[in-house]
Amino acid sequence: MDIKVEKINDIALVTLSGELNMDNSNTLREAFKKILKEMNTKVLVDFEKLSFIDSSGIATLIEMFQNLEKVKGRLCLCQVNKRIIGIFEITKVHKLFGIFENRQEALRSF
Repeated sequence: MDIKVEKINDIALVTLSGELNMDNSNTLREAFKKILKEMNTKVLVDFEKLSFIDSSGIATLIEMFQNLEKVKGRLCLCQVNKRIIGIFEITKVHKLFGIFENRQEALRSF
């Protein structure tokens, strides 16, 4: 998995590519910790190039959601493929995140 973090105004944009699984979810967790340490409370994760997520990846997203909630922040996701949306719906985590079809729509939501 590849992680790219950039700043768009006051929003931390995290772009993921590849597979998010047990082997690399800790790398994403560390990226999220750095984002929080820099006092970024608005986080958008772009899933356009992410092909797979397992339970450890979902747990990492939930952890970030909870950490942001403590500081009145917000976590949104965009460009999530149908297979991953299906996993989110089965596990009911889709109710936690704002999920948007495209990046522009997600950025405007903040």
